[in-house]
Amino acid sequence: MLLKRLGLIIASIFVLSTIVMGCSASKPTEISSPKPAVTEQTTSTKPTPSTAPLNGDFITFKDSTKQEITLKDKPQRVILLNTEVQELFYQAGGKAVGLATAPGIPVPEMAKDAARVGTINQVSLEKLMSLKPDLVIGQSMFHASLKDSLASSKVPLALMDIKSYEDIKAAAELFGKIAGKEAETMAALDQTEQNMQTVLSKLPQQSPKFAMITIMPTGISVQKNSTISLDVASRLKLKNVAESLPSGRMPSSAPYSLEKLVELDPDFVFFLVHGTEDYGKEKLKSDIESNPAWKTLRAVKENKIYFLPSSLFVTNPGFHFDQSLSYLARLVYPDIYGSVAK
Repeated sequence: MLLKRLGLIIASIFVLSTIVMGCSASKPTEISSPKPAVTEQTTSTKPTPSTAPLNGDFITFKDSTKQEITLKDKPQRVILLNTEVQELFYQAGGKAVGLATAPGIPVPEMAKDAARVGTINQVSLEKLMSLKPDLVIGQSMFHASLKDSLASSKVPLALMDIKSYEDIKAAAELFGKIAGKEAETMAALDQTEQNMQTVLSKLPQQSPKFAMITIMPTGISVQKNSTISLDVASRLKLKNVAESLPSGRMPSSAPYSLEKLVELDPDFVFFLVHGTEDYGKEKLKSDIESNPAWKTLRAVKENKIYFLPSSLFVTNPGFHFDQSLSYLARLVYPDIYGSVAK
């Protein structure tokens, strides 16, 4: 009896060892470590690259205010309140059901049929909601106040500020995913960057001084930082004389002062007009040139005063950023890049 029990125990041990050896010989289960969370960059306002959530939602991303936004489904009824992103949204293959307008900012040709919901600083919430949006894209300065109203109606609001090419690139990647045109968007961005590199490869070792003056119906100011036009100038190694000036109502600009401009004496003066160029030239004549001190500027004496096209410098040029770069390069370095056609 004892021998029989001993035999059963030995047999059991043999079976267990066979099972363990079989498991050891098979491929071990791979346990993936969780991916680290995206680190927020406090020095940039650009939206973080969008990601496909694991829970079945369409997309999750962070806007320029670092607010995380989750879209459960692919948005079909987008409203663009921020005029800075309208052209880019359509370039990336998107289509909006509604948009806001701004004085002097043309509506993209492809967006002519979109409903109007007011001006960028005076949006009609009633009109907006009547379009039944499933995503609203605004700008932090003008549209943060809509957050609670839209949240109560469960309408996602993304606040997106465009201040540099990096912001353009991040927004384009997001728009391409929303439109289902991700591959086409990335190809367009790659081409833009190749064209930009072609321009920058010819840059001379110089750093001319400039001032970027903005003319608006509300007044005249000098750009300090964080604008598309200044990003273009910075990439061309131009030096902004207004960079150290104290800010005015907006952190990105300083109040216009001819006395201070004469003191800084830039090599070039560029004008950006929110409105028609004719309107800008009238303001130049009545509000600036009428002061005799204007003629003492080096840029005036050397005839280096230029009005920049709004489509490339006031609004977001999107995939045409390389054209903005090329245009300014031709104004500053005509011997290298060729002159701008008049």
